[in-house]
Amino acid sequence: MNERTKESKFLDAITRYAEQQKTRIRGEVEEYKAQKIEQATDSGLKDAYELIQREINAKKTELLTEKAQKENALRQKLFCERTRISNEVFQKAEEKLTAFTQTQEYRDMTISSVQKISELVDDVCTVYVKESDMSLSDAIIKICPDAVIYPDPEIKIGGVKVFCHAKCVLYDDTLDTRLKDQRAWFAEESGLKVV
Repeated sequence: MNERTKESKFLDAITRYAEQQKTRIRGEVEEYKAQKIEQATDSGLKDAYELIQREINAKKTELLTEKAQKENALRQKLFCERTRISNEVFQKAEEKLTAFTQTQEYRDMTISSVQKISELVDDVCTVYVKESDMSLSDAIIKICPDAVIYPDPEIKIGGVKVFCHAKCVLYDDTLDTRLKDQRAWFAEESGLKVV
């Protein structure tokens, strides 16, 4: 075999080996690139998913906050309207009670109230009435001869308060207090309750 052929075969072998190595390295590089692209894609998808989730959560929070603010505003408006209606109802009731205080039935009721309270009181007492009810003093004295009668500026509508000194007890049978006590009942029973 000649030298040239040997050399040629040797060079061919080296070239084939180099080509095999080149192909193998290219394959490894392509595989590595594909792996890195897949990792980057997975990472990008994960980041995108997390970003979307953060955006969704932020939007939910924003919507819930907006809803809560609207509900509060509506509740406040409803509360104001309920208060307005209640005040209007009680203003009308007060007007009717004030008109009632001009009747004989009111005078009889007031004297009857003093009579009932006097049965609970054993000694000297102070009776408080509305300024315009001082005209009932004689009738009250007939029931409670030892009573002292004073006008009470806190009584706006009518009725009586009797203070028993010995027991240190105040009996309040005023229309003012009766009307005031009805506010809680009205709030429960009127259907205007704000929940």
